[in-house]
Amino acid sequence: MGGWEVMKIRDIPVRIHPSWVLVFLYFTLSARDQLETLLDGQSSVFNGWLIGILTSALLFLSVLMHELAHSFVAIREGIKVRDITLFFLGGMANLEKECTTSKGSLKIAISGPIVSLLLASLMIVLSGILLESNVILSNLFSQVGRLNLLIGLFNLLPIIPLDGGVILKSLIWYFTGSKRKGIKVAIASARLIAFLSIFIGTFLLIKGSFYVASCFLIIGLFVFTSSNSQNQIVEIQKILSELNVNQVCSRSFRVLEDDLPVKVLSKYNSLLKENIFNEEWILLCREGRWVGYVTEKILKNIPVQKWDKMFLYDFASPIDELPSVGEKESLFKAIIKLEKTRNAKLLVLSVAGLPLGTLDRVDIGKAVLKKIGLNLPDQLIKVARKENIYPIGLNLNNIAKTMDPIDREEDRK
Repeated sequence: MGGWEVMKIRDIPVRIHPSWVLVFLYFTLSARDQLETLLDGQSSVFNGWLIGILTSALLFLSVLMHELAHSFVAIREGIKVRDITLFFLGGMANLEKECTTSKGSLKIAISGPIVSLLLASLMIVLSGILLESNVILSNLFSQVGRLNLLIGLFNLLPIIPLDGGVILKSLIWYFTGSKRKGIKVAIASARLIAFLSIFIGTFLLIKGSFYVASCFLIIGLFVFTSSNSQNQIVEIQKILSELNVNQVCSRSFRVLEDDLPVKVLSKYNSLLKENIFNEEWILLCREGRWVGYVTEKILKNIPVQKWDKMFLYDFASPIDELPSVGEKESLFKAIIKLEKTRNAKLLVLSVAGLPLGTLDRVDIGKAVLKKIGLNLPDQLIKVARKENIYPIGLNLNNIAKTMDPIDREEDRK
């Protein structure tokens, strides 16, 4: 998500997104104005700004503690935390992967709201204690307490990606044994709340309550968009589990006899000058048997005068050195293997272990998009293949990594 790194806590980078500046200014000015109203304009300018800044700072610490709660529980569950980012809508602990157990997922999700509600209780109690002796500090703690209460309750709404949505997903997952069912229930819940929010917002707008109506409409549209995004991820995960490599792979290698002179590679070398990633594999055979492979790059190390005098078998490497995947493997496994190699593609092997084809990011992306019902123009496919990326920025690597064995088995039933 980006942002400025301001500190590290237990080796977890804490970042502030530029949009957080708007939050800081808003709450600083709001707290300053409220103090002036509370004291009937008797507060000094310095005190007004000081209380405003303290309010924003305590809110910052509150949101940070909320995200640290998620992070520390995730670490206890064996999940690495990449970083924490505070932004306009709150905060986010960026976990390396999803928890693979329902109980662990529940613990991680519920820890944040618990901390927020505990902070709210503490602040409200402090506000009551200081009410008689220091009205300014009492008001400060009261405001921060109410904000923490709002953060805790809002995050408990059963909406993915909010904590409440993850809690609902984890509970359904725990009682049914199906993570997929948990996600679907959480998405349905989010859509219901989105429609209710939009309905209420529209009703209030007709009644003339523009400000409140705008809040309901913005929340409704945000939740609806988030639920649709989550639903698309679920659909893509299902596709990656159902499709096998042999349904997607193409043939992007040539076959030559190994006793040919290396000069034969020169006619292929010019074909790929524009593609810096995707070097062509030339598989070598002898009397109908596979004996190795070469690439056109070997020509760079051989003087042109010797191209007719040296043969392909002199430079052959074993085929099993190439990164490979079985034709019956699911696409998610192929993606994970592909991302672990330095190559732009995988060699697809038949059940008998013989070369059958190749698989690259474009092959995978095209298959997924076709299943969704989207056919890309040739120009976009050409660009993706040249740059060795998934078409239109599909983040299939992260989606595949979030799939645990339980998901994969469910999709195949």
